Amino acid sequence: MQLPPRLRPTEAATILEPLTVAAKTAKKKAATKKVTAVKVKKDAKTGLTLIDVRMPQEITSGTIPGARQIPLDNILQTVPSEIPDPAAPVVVYCKSGMRGGMAQGALRKLGYTNVSNIVGGFDAWQKAGLPVMQ
Repeated sequence: MQLPPRLRPTEAATILEPLTVAAKTAKKKAATKKVTAVKVKKDAKTGLTLIDVRMPQEITSGTIPGARQIPLDNILQTVPSEIPDPAAPVVVYCKSGMRGGMAQGALRKLGYTNVSNIVGGFDAWQKAGLPVMQ
């Protein structure tokens, strides 16, 4: 799956649907088993990875279901070890889209060829009424 360089929140929601549904299901199962951490790294079918590049203190407002939190400051050190395939589809986002664009550029400089940024970031995602995990 080749991603466009920029995704509007509604387009991203369509592409990310299997990942967000899997995250919600994992959270429900964890709640019944009293497990505190729910981690969904990528969609098994597409290999898609969703990365939230906001700082940890910004996550309190919620996240897109299925997102992996990797602050922008750590992206260059973390992503190559966790996503070794430079052709793997990766979607990044931040609060408003600026740091997401920076993360996208940094990953492209590392050789990643299939990276997309959610236009408007998490703010636009919420404004569109799309699913959020607390």
